[in-house]
Amino acid sequence: MLALLVLAILVGGALQRVTGMGFGLVAGPFIVLLVGPLEGVLFVNLSGALASILILGRVARGVDWRRYAWLATTSVLVTIPAALLLRGASSAALEVTVGAVVIVAMTLAVVTARLRREGAHVLRSDSRWPLTVTGAASGFGSVAAGIGGPPLAVYSVLSGWDPRGFAATAQPFFATNAVAALVAKLVLADASFPAFAGWQWATVLGSIVAGLVIGDVLAPRVSAAAMRRGLVVLAYAGGVATLTQGIAHL
Repeated sequence: MLALLVLAILVGGALQRVTGMGFGLVAGPFIVLLVGPLEGVLFVNLSGALASILILGRVARGVDWRRYAWLATTSVLVTIPAALLLRGASSAALEVTVGAVVIVAMTLAVVTARLRREGAHVLRSDSRWPLTVTGAASGFGSVAAGIGGPPLAVYSVLSGWDPRGFAATAQPFFATNAVAALVAKLVLADASFPAFAGWQWATVLGSIVAGLVIGDVLAPRVSAAAMRRGLVVLAYAGGVATLTQGIAHL
């Protein structure tokens, strides 16, 4: 299990470094599948926050702090009611939620990309209400499934956000989102971290750094389009696997 966990973190960390997102979306479902829904989502929040903070040191100059402020504020405001709402949820229900959120969100991202290429209406990039809705949806997704990226990806596609600016701004947002969800669940939902030994914690945390290093090596060699396609495939695979296990438990 530890080897599979490290592999999921390596892939998610590399994608996060190359495309700006991908840790929670790709590694999250597999981590939940391996560790369990309650401990797994909490672990995804912690690992995702660490990955984003480490990446932020490399891309801080490109952050759009105005957009970050709107997204982060609405996301944090949603975490408390979301944690209270999910406090009595069963493990099987959370597994179904994790899988369904990934599948539906990635489908929306793919469909909206096609609609945009066909000339459909694109949201204004400077409008505040899309930022508010996006932040709220991301906050709820982070608490429920440890996944806050899909709403942000949909907004990025619809608004025509510059990929480099998106990748930079996403890092402080994901870090804030993950920490808020982490605190809310620890305080309000009686959640706990996986019962790892010290050496196991060192291994999985070290794999986060290793994943980002791999991303540094791959970034100039692999096109962003190719990495995004891989992200979608892996996210669907993880979502389907987690959803299937949740349905089986139900």
